[in-house]
Amino acid sequence: MKIISSFFILFLILFFTGCADKTSALNHFENDKLSAKAIQYTKKRDLLVNNEVEALIFLTYLNKVDKKYSDDKIETFIFGVQIANKDKENFFKDSYKLLLEDKEALSIKGLDSNSELVKSIPLKNPWARYYLVKFNNKEEKRELVLNFIHTKYGTTTLSFQK
Repeated sequence: MKIISSFFILFLILFFTGCADKTSALNHFENDKLSAKAIQYTKKRDLLVNNEVEALIFLTYLNKVDKKYSDDKIETFIFGVQIANKDKENFFKDSYKLLLEDKEALSIKGLDSNSELVKSIPLKNPWARYYLVKFNNKEEKRELVLNFIHTKYGTTTLSFQK
């Protein structure tokens, strides 16, 4: 009798578990497919001085995320930067730069924080400034190595598989 009741209880548990709502880690990406792809191609780095964060760097490689940017010769990124204790940093005037394989960018365009591109990236910082950065890249390398260089806070490297 105990065996039959044990099987019945086990059956009920399995039955109700099978009917339960399934959730997954990617459920919140269902409406935004671009954001779901972008999470795989987004990197974040911190620049530390005396164990304190002085700059936050966010980089999303768009060539693998959006077909609109899938050009073999142009590498396109969304670049976000926040310099600590600085309200308005400007990529063009401040003392930092982003290099791909030691080459400067082909173009750098500031993005509004409300733009669709910025909204679609999974890792956002409300205090960061975002830029659409394009690099010429005629080399057939499998890995892209970018260096963020700040004259005061140092350098960090980010790499992406092509």
